[in-house]
Amino acid sequence: MTNRVCIVGIGVVESTENTAEMSHKDLLFYATRRALDDAGLERKDIGGAITATFDFLEGRSLSNQYTLDSIGGVMKPCDLRLGEDGIYSLFAGYMEVMVDPGQVTVVASVQKASERDPNGVGYQKLIAATLEPIFSRPVCSSVPNPGSLESVLAAMDARAYLNRSGLTEQQLAKVAAKNIGNVIQHANVSVPGPEDILKSDLLSWPIRRLTSAKESDAACTLILVSEKKARTLNQDPVFIRGIGWCSGKSFLASREQGTAKETKWAASQAYHMAGIRCPEREIDFAEVSDWYAHRELMHCEALGFCGANSVGSCLDEGLFDRTGALPVNASGGLLGRGNAVGTSGLIRVAQVARRIRSHNNGFKNPRAEIGLAHSWGGIPTATAGVAILGKW
Repeated sequence: MTNRVCIVGIGVVESTENTAEMSHKDLLFYATRRALDDAGLERKDIGGAITATFDFLEGRSLSNQYTLDSIGGVMKPCDLRLGEDGIYSLFAGYMEVMVDPGQVTVVASVQKASERDPNGVGYQKLIAATLEPIFSRPVCSSVPNPGSLESVLAAMDARAYLNRSGLTEQQLAKVAAKNIGNVIQHANVSVPGPEDILKSDLLSWPIRRLTSAKESDAACTLILVSEKKARTLNQDPVFIRGIGWCSGKSFLASREQGTAKETKWAASQAYHMAGIRCPEREIDFAEVSDWYAHRELMHCEALGFCGANSVGSCLDEGLFDRTGALPVNASGGLLGRGNAVGTSGLIRVAQVARRIRSHNNGFKNPRAEIGLAHSWGGIPTATAGVAILGKW
């Protein structure tokens, strides 16, 4: 491939607290300003802009139109709008730069969960409304607590995975403790252990409050250019070596619970493009969707980091720890940092890109040349995206 695409600017704004003083447009503006400053660029340099948001989460049609001005996309030749997870804007931006190597493309996503009702019932109703109407919707309407539908559906998936893999609830708690600890280990706060995780509220066995990522407010912006363009910017580029995405079955009655086939297929595309044959050896670290604790392990299996029979031993032996041979979610992941639904996938890319840069974003592990970013669309969808990033 003669024309390689790279990331030259990174901007992220995250908050697990209510950001009432900032609109979703403000969040995205500040993220974009940081990305442009990081790349040494100005608004006039932008050639194309792509945003990804969900209309049903924003509560308005064509919700992306309300974000383009925040990222400098007004009156630009490209204002593509994606109703998907933020990582898909990276895929679209990649193809834009491939078509026009001289173009500076901004890709971005924003989510403001704090603007929704605090009890989360509205979000649960949205999940129910997106289900198949003849079978799934009537069955799911029988859930006693309307605010627990997501937990009930996630629990079905988790129980099927535990049964298939032989994992225990204690090991799921270990995943949550690992990721939360990766965030607060340098703060003056005690790091929770697996026993503390197991004491958190039970939502629907085995899903607990601390094994399910808390929703958060966040915005992320990345600046994409060609390798030739990057040389003129005197920046430290991070190359996009492979991308892949896939949509599986969203119909609950025919979906195989406890598997992540969409992730496996998306990873297969990305690995083929990046020339990776043995991901467990060639990937130095990964940022994987851990919307629920069991999902991190399920995705590690689907990504080829381990087998179904060995995922438990890999976890127990510390393979996925921050200092392990293949760190997974060393940034804290969604369990540690919060889940900005619809934006978290692009933030995973930003976390990987930050670490790959020469300064490694504070990490001391020298093996940070090839990283993997993964996103999962969440319940009830079955979508996944994978991006392989590297120094070249």
